Amino acid sequence: MSHEVQQHEQELEQQHIETAWTVFQLWSGSRDEGCFRRSFLGHYPSRDAFGQELLARLGADSRIYRLPDWLQAYIRFDGEAVARDFEQAGHFYVYDAPEDGGTFVFDPYEQPNT
Repeated sequence: MSHEVQQHEQELEQQHIETAWTVFQLWSGSRDEGCFRRSFLGHYPSRDAFGQELLARLGADSRIYRLPDWLQAYIRFDGEAVARDFEQAGHFYVYDAPEDGGTFVFDPYEQPNT
């Protein structure tokens, strides 16, 4: 990987952290950086990408691989619906940045008491 590509990726990561920090402050009403670090779970390209990763972590994809090959071809998980349902149940706070800026995910159990 070239130095320019690495530098660009580092700049994007810094922008994501800055956006996440702003979102955290607006969501929680807090400027507690330690709480922010514990609460911020990551940046994803979309809600669907977050939902797909969540499903993989829960082992849903490994269950699909146990099915016959012909049946696997027809099964698709709706990652966006999974993310929405987990958010509505209070397990995550999810912020969708405008202009395809991705999805920022926070752990509401780490939200400071305000």
